[in-house]
Amino acid sequence: MKIRTKFITAPKKHLFTNILFCSDCGKGMWYRSNRKGYICGNYARHGKKACSSHSIKEDLLKDTILTDIKMLVNEIFQEEYVKQLEAQTKKSKQNLQKQLDKIEKQVNLIKGQKRKYINMLAEEIITQKEYREIVDANNIEIKELVKKKTDLLTAMESEQTVDNIDLLKQEHLKFLNINELTPKGLHRLINRIEVKADGTPIIHYRFSAPKIK
Repeated sequence: MKIRTKFITAPKKHLFTNILFCSDCGKGMWYRSNRKGYICGNYARHGKKACSSHSIKEDLLKDTILTDIKMLVNEIFQEEYVKQLEAQTKKSKQNLQKQLDKIEKQVNLIKGQKRKYINMLAEEIITQKEYREIVDANNIEIKELVKKKTDLLTAMESEQTVDNIDLLKQEHLKFLNINELTPKGLHRLINRIEVKADGTPIIHYRFSAPKIK
């Protein structure tokens, strides 16, 4: 007696492969050419007992993403948005600079203390062991402050990207001219897309417009 085996067609790599996931079970979505779209991988393999289809058309995803990108770019070009973005960036940079100045003062203070302890050692007010313990503690503190300073400088550099509004506009114009999505482009723009049971996509973009109050 022959035992019938049910073969499940494995998903072929498609435009949204490794980006599109079922919002309920977390399984990757599988492309199905007869649907011109995607269905939950668990549903495709195990049927309704595992999950519902969560089906979504590929063209709907494409249109949604392209519309979102162009809306963001149009927002960037609004004069009021640009003015507020500049003000927000200026305030952020001033705050970062204050933190940098504070760290610089702390480092100079510790270095001054180290010179003081050298004199105390020379005058035999403290022992070599005490001096070494103090200096080691100071060096650890300076190392931590230098790390904070590096992080702040990195944050400062990221703020520079919106200093020149013309350059910002040019960068976003690249997105405005996107009419066809590619796997490489999608990975650059999107972290993950989750599809709800009713087929609604929840798109987690890598970019977002700064929130302006």
